[in-house]
Amino acid sequence: MAVMFASNSSKSIVRILSTSVTGCILLFVPGLTMKTVVVVMGSMLAFSGLVTLLLSNFSTKSYQGGFVSVQGTVSIIFGLIFISSPEAMVKIFMVIIGIVLVMMGLAQLFGSMRALGRSVWAWFFMIIGFLTLISGSYLLSDPFKSAEAILPFLGGLILLNGLTDLLKYFKGPKQPKDPNEPTVQDISYEEVE
Repeated sequence: MAVMFASNSSKSIVRILSTSVTGCILLFVPGLTMKTVVVVMGSMLAFSGLVTLLLSNFSTKSYQGGFVSVQGTVSIIFGLIFISSPEAMVKIFMVIIGIVLVMMGLAQLFGSMRALGRSVWAWFFMIIGFLTLISGSYLLSDPFKSAEAILPFLGGLILLNGLTDLLKYFKGPKQPKDPNEPTVQDISYEEVE
C-alpha cells in the first residue's frame, strides 16, 4: 500500500524547523522588503545549484550525474536571474499568487454557496472565500506595493504551516524501526451469531 504522508524522520524535522524559522523571519523582522527576500531566495537557489553541480561530478553512478548536473545548472541560472532582477521577479511572483488566490476564492465562494442550505460551516467557508478573493484582487492591483504589505501575512501562513507540521510530527504515527516489520498486525477474532 502506498504511503500518503511522509513518515516522521530527521529530514522532516529539519524541514519543519526551517519552515517555522522562515515564517518567523517574515513575520517579525522589521523593514524586510520583498526585494530582499527574492535576492536571498536567489542566493540560496544559486548556492544549492552549485553544490548539486559539484556533487554530481563526484557521483559514482553514471546514470545520475547527467540529470543532477542539468538540475544544478538550471538552479544556478534561476538563482542568478532572481539576484540580477529582483523587482521583475517580485512582480511576476505576486501576479501569479494573485491569480491563484482569485481562482481559489471564486471556487470556494461558489462551492460554499451550493452548500449553504446543508451546512452551517458553509457560511464560514464563504467568508474565507470572499477574503481570499479580496486578497488576490489586492495583489493584482499593484503587485510590488502589495508585496511589501503581504510579507507579514505570508510569514504568518508559513509559520502556521510549520507549527501544524510540528504538531503532526509529534502526534502522528511513527515509522516502524525495522523496515521489514509489518505495519499491520493480525489479531484473532470471534464470530458472534
